[in-house]
Amino acid sequence: MAMTVGIDLGTTNSVIGYNDGGTVRLIHNRRGQILTPSIVGVDGRGAIIVGEAARNLGGDAGSRAVRHVKRRMGERSTLPLGDRFLSPEEISGCILAALREDAREFLGGAGPEYAVITVPAHFDDRQRTATVEAGLLAGFREVRLLNEPTAAALPYAARDIKRERMVVFDFGGGTLDVTCLERDRSDFSVAATAGDGTLGGADIDEILFDRIAREVESQVGRDVSGDPAFRQVLRALAETAKIELSELESTTLAVPFLAADSGAVHVSFELNREELESAVTPIVDRAMALASAAVADAGYDRTGFDTLILAGGSSRIPVIRRRLNELFPVALASMINPEEVVATGATLLAASRTNGAFSLHDVVSGTLALELADGTCVPIIHRNQTVPAKRTRYFTTISDDQEEAEIHLLQGDRPGADQNRSLGRFLLKGLKQAARGEPRIEVTVQVNGEGVVTVSAGDQQSGVTGEMIARARPVDLRQPLRGDPRAYLASLMRRGRTLGDHASAGLASELRQLITLAEELSGDGDGNLDDTITVLETLILEVAGRAAIRSTTSGGSR
Repeated sequence: MAMTVGIDLGTTNSVIGYNDGGTVRLIHNRRGQILTPSIVGVDGRGAIIVGEAARNLGGDAGSRAVRHVKRRMGERSTLPLGDRFLSPEEISGCILAALREDAREFLGGAGPEYAVITVPAHFDDRQRTATVEAGLLAGFREVRLLNEPTAAALPYAARDIKRERMVVFDFGGGTLDVTCLERDRSDFSVAATAGDGTLGGADIDEILFDRIAREVESQVGRDVSGDPAFRQVLRALAETAKIELSELESTTLAVPFLAADSGAVHVSFELNREELESAVTPIVDRAMALASAAVADAGYDRTGFDTLILAGGSSRIPVIRRRLNELFPVALASMINPEEVVATGATLLAASRTNGAFSLHDVVSGTLALELADGTCVPIIHRNQTVPAKRTRYFTTISDDQEEAEIHLLQGDRPGADQNRSLGRFLLKGLKQAARGEPRIEVTVQVNGEGVVTVSAGDQQSGVTGEMIARARPVDLRQPLRGDPRAYLASLMRRGRTLGDHASAGLASELRQLITLAEELSGDGDGNLDDTITVLETLILEVAGRAAIRSTTSGGSR
């Protein structure tokens, strides 16, 4: 059987590992490092580069390099990369392809074909499908997703403790997740999860960047942060300062030989931990509020659980640990490197593909709701409900002799349908004609143990029924394109050609036909461009969505 690898696809850094006879081995990249920066760039010849080489480019993100693409997953957009425009799926696919190549060189052979890739627990269906697609674009035949906090808990299952309640505080470069789990030996059940996709170590770096830039400006006498190369220097200084102030009370930052009115200036100044902690107080407060909310949702009180597990490089920051200890005076588990624990857990689950070592029971990450005629939502299955979950509600018609009803499923906690993520819709046709309010339409939403959502509906009087597998689909007005539509169409065509290898015969044929049509439209101003984008994107989502379902139904939770 082909080897399965575990991957932590991080906002700032990514890690890949494999199981070596029961022992997790994390694979070093070509530079001999376990952590590969999640940065994609283009070199002077226009070739795609990934990792440290991309980090060292002289330009800022968005010109010659793209950073923090994980925060853009699920968007209908392209990002500039040199003279290219790539979608978030393609950029993440480049990172995963580089990791896969590192594994191929290390392990030999053709390279791993199966991967367990971790995602934030708060990722919605569209973001998860985008991650599966990135894995397929990278050359993996099958991708299984695993929530990052759950992955961080798995390495601690080998301990002698038989039963325990665990809270995972996963504070990475770009996202924060807090998940509460109950473990019975190797059986894990998620009780609650909460997350923020706009909160991470990158935000602390940005605060330090601004602080350093102001200091340099005051010593030089002019704003030098507009220079892309110099911004790169400041960003590196900010990250270095954050790391050093996690170990030291103060650090000295230096930028030599800057041009000033008086000639070359050597800028040097001291930054202390107290100043950093004061500056990042709003971020820390948001993180603690999220942790408290997750614990409350799980029904734990502040001492009602046994272990607090730290994951993510930003969890090393002393003020984070101090505030967590004040909030939750329980045992702290950080024996495994917080930057490696998620990849370690993913690799353990990858190995269980053959030995079934773990049993995972997850929760619904976002409320599943149906749209009503007035544009509002009625919740059906609530966030943090344990899966499998199933609920039925009854609806009726809004006009006399109504013959059909639209069933529109959404994911999100907002009251308005246009504020939430569409997971699909279908028409239930053939309703028995009657006065409004008389028909009884039974709608059932079900989430199985693998996270696959199905919606079924039926008219009790006429007997007509309908059903769909719910997956995020493009909605033109609610999720407008970001950037040039033609660049996005070109991205879809590239992705469609690759994903055709993973599609059924029928879907592959549709993709080929639509790509041919898209090629004809890409060079003119035909008004069907938007329609072509929507249909092609829908087919791609269908292929990736089906791949995700095949992956999750092999066992475990998504």
